Amino acid sequence: MITSQTIKEVAGQLGTDLCGIAPANRFDQAPKGFHPRDLFPQVRSVLVLAKRVPEGPFHSRNPIPYSVANDVILAEVARLVCTLCIRLERLGRLCAVPVPSEPYEYWDAPNREGRGLLSLKHAGWLAGLGVMGKNTLLTNREFGNRICLGAILLDVKLEGDALADYQLCAQDCRRCIDACPSHAIGGSTVNQKLCRSHAQSRTAKGEPIYVCNNCRAVCPNGRGTLAAGIG
Repeated sequence: MITSQTIKEVAGQLGTDLCGIAPANRFDQAPKGFHPRDLFPQVRSVLVLAKRVPEGPFHSRNPIPYSVANDVILAEVARLVCTLCIRLERLGRLCAVPVPSEPYEYWDAPNREGRGLLSLKHAGWLAGLGVMGKNTLLTNREFGNRICLGAILLDVKLEGDALADYQLCAQDCRRCIDACPSHAIGGSTVNQKLCRSHAQSRTAKGEPIYVCNNCRAVCPNGRGTLAAGIG
């Protein structure tokens, strides 16, 4: 019988930096249409994994290094999720459903508000990978908010990880809120229209780029412990 430990070992061998597991019933408060069971009725466990985004691009004065790094890591996470599904289905008699961060299932064009198949940052929180910051990003003690997430829905019952037992945002800290040029951050929510209208742009050639990552970059916990000496 496949175990949580076996799954984490395989995920690590494939290059995953973080891996956590949440029983499906932890998602019972999810909005209608965004519970794992809405995607896969047989789900019993949700595996959430993360890859680290390199620290260097956050220190570049040009947005292209960050845009490329973020896109590459997102694609790598999607590949990891699918590869891990195949590996797990070979190891045990189970069904594994990949849940990448994109494309979005829901998109409100006028408000530029989108939702994926599953809220991966909330899934990561429920799987013990970190806590939610005031910038609404999942923040891990070791890697900070320099992570990209993916998930797998499994039809086997696995031992879940404990929720993160630490707090990272100081009560009086407003760095991400004050650094947002579009005033999109409210301390527990983000106005996606204001955020995307400023952060998403295109090069002169028409290629999409991210021109703002202030809320990630200025966070005193954003680097995590591993990158504390960089920059």
